[in-house]
Amino acid sequence: MRREFSKEVKRQALKRAAGKCEAKGCGALHGVKFHFDHVIADGLGGEPTLDNCAVLCHVCHDEKTRKHDVPRIAKMKRIRDKHNGITSPRGAKIQSRGFAKAPPQRKASSPIEKWRGF
Repeated sequence: MRREFSKEVKRQALKRAAGKCEAKGCGALHGVKFHFDHVIADGLGGEPTLDNCAVLCHVCHDEKTRKHDVPRIAKMKRIRDKHNGITSPRGAKIQSRGFAKAPPQRKASSPIEKWRGF
């Protein structure tokens, strides 16, 4: 279950950020919509505390989530599943009868009758 930041944590984080995006090299100013991001993703055990809260503009938040958080969470789930013996059935044959045989087609080397005209 996802744990959100409390209103008080959001207020304190926004005050600390002084109206700017806290991502390195961004510094987007007040006026853009800010997101409150878990520095250590919630899916990786990050707590909803002020120390784990970053104020990011929507562009930086989307980039961080897409490039860093999602792949790490997916890897953690794969490791946890492997540890618990949950694996995907790789190499298992598909249990179906397959496709019907196609009727024979004309061969490219078959001679074509010439048109003789009228």
